[in-house]
Amino acid sequence: MIGVFCEIYGSSIRNQIIEFFLENQSGDFAVSSLAEELKISRPKAYEYVQKFEKQGYVSKSRVIGRTQLYKLDKSHKHVKILMKSFMNCLDLVVEEHSTKHKHATDAAHVGVASAKGL
Repeated sequence: MIGVFCEIYGSSIRNQIIEFFLENQSGDFAVSSLAEELKISRPKAYEYVQKFEKQGYVSKSRVIGRTQLYKLDKSHKHVKILMKSFMNCLDLVVEEHSTKHKHATDAAHVGVASAKGL
């Protein structure tokens, strides 16, 4: 499922992977889990994770058995910008939801007032 980050910046595989790490920034993940979640091939997921590792966006966090896990490197200056942008995207969703909820609540109140003959 495409989130608001990809709705705004485009739903390329690159942005989907960035959004995945931003949504799950407190955890670490195997590339196979990333590929499965985003419904992309493992080789393609490995290709992008390796690029992001070279850029410093993600880093190896730990190994479980034979599986290498990766996490978002929150100290990288570009990642900090992406995190701010992601938070702004989430703020937009909250704002839109609040506006829709307010309109629905206002409409309900008008309906009650009309029913009471006010």
